Amino acid sequence: MTKVNDTLKRIADKNGWSDKEVSEHFGSFVAESFPEVWAASGNTLLGLSEDDFDFFSSSWEVTTERRTGGGGGKGDEWVGMVIGYDRTMDTMGRQREAAVSAAEFNMGNALRDGCMAGNRAVKIGRVSFSEGKWRVHNAADAVVFTEDGKEGELARWCIPIHGGNTYIAMLKDDGKSPKIASLPKRTWFFVGNRKDAFLKEGPQPMMEIECSFEAAEEDLNLFRPILFRAEAEPAWNNPDKTILKATSISPDYGLDWVPEEALPAATAMFSPDQFMAQFGSFVDLGEAFDYHMENRTMLQSGKDFGPVFVVSGVVDYIDHDGKENQWTEGGFKHSMTLTSQSLRRDDPSAQMWIDVSRHLVSKHNAFKVKKADGWKPYTKGSRVWVVVRTRTWTSDNGDVNLNLDAKGVYAMPLRSIVAPDVSPASSDLSNLDYGDA
Repeated sequence: MTKVNDTLKRIADKNGWSDKEVSEHFGSFVAESFPEVWAASGNTLLGLSEDDFDFFSSSWEVTTERRTGGGGGKGDEWVGMVIGYDRTMDTMGRQREAAVSAAEFNMGNALRDGCMAGNRAVKIGRVSFSEGKWRVHNAADAVVFTEDGKEGELARWCIPIHGGNTYIAMLKDDGKSPKIASLPKRTWFFVGNRKDAFLKEGPQPMMEIECSFEAAEEDLNLFRPILFRAEAEPAWNNPDKTILKATSISPDYGLDWVPEEALPAATAMFSPDQFMAQFGSFVDLGEAFDYHMENRTMLQSGKDFGPVFVVSGVVDYIDHDGKENQWTEGGFKHSMTLTSQSLRRDDPSAQMWIDVSRHLVSKHNAFKVKKADGWKPYTKGSRVWVVVRTRTWTSDNGDVNLNLDAKGVYAMPLRSIVAPDVSPASSDLSNLDYGDA
């Protein structure tokens, strides 16, 4: 049983949480901030008096939830909507894997000669821990670097090998200072503008947000108005392309940045249906293949990849179970098919297959619709917006086919069919659209 008041409902709506989720977060806040009262309540929200409940919820909103994105991170304030999640990649992954492989094969040679990761030379040191210090040793076993630490808490540059029985570090060019072992970067797709320009100019074309360091740990909300700080810089692989970079990010969701007189117009604009249709680079399903061919980028390998754009259609099939796939974030790849009147104009059975990662399904409600009483699974016959990146593949008979990789899925609340509830004790799933296409 959950208990919420108007303050918690406001916080839940702002963050896209269910009543259960906001209660769990609120309970953690009370337990941490007011431990004596929490213990006296029996460690449950239901044990709080009404006065305490209302006071603690107001305290939580003021101290935690009203932080604005303007207060965290560097750069200009940006406002708009994050409409897609691309991927998380570890920029040190290739170097680390090469170092581990070399050290596990022959530690002596690895310490003396290092290894190659592509065309990059990587120096390697042996790591030890004793008397509260992590130490890096070179090939002559001389200590070249020391850092205070705790046993069992690895330094950020420490890499376990041989099942954690031995440790190494990748070294910078000086052969002494260790490199950080892992440096994840998360990439998102954002439509918006600088705060001081948004109300005058509207959103700019879609941009990427590259989050690294602390910002890479933040799982941004999709399809919600957002304010954050970031620096606009040229992309490393394309100086003509501007991206947003953030090393620390404190997003604020909602429209608190909008002047009161402009709030009705902004509220209508930021309805995801309206926002995607107006600003999401929409392409009709029937034109997706031609759009890809006209805007694709060819690789030296002969493969191609297309732009990121938005499609919309009626769901014809959903693969809820998914298939294991080590290359897909979350370890599973799901599928869904979309169709539309334009797509079926020449072929009544035509549909477009879309790959959906387990990460989008489990973390960003790709297969759920937001109703008044919370997130609900939707079924075939529902209408959705999907942010996609395209690529082509050639079948055995030589046909060129289009593949769509989902980066974000938004089900229209007033155009979605909620899947019927099934008793947990029942094994009959025949009434759900979870079967074969």
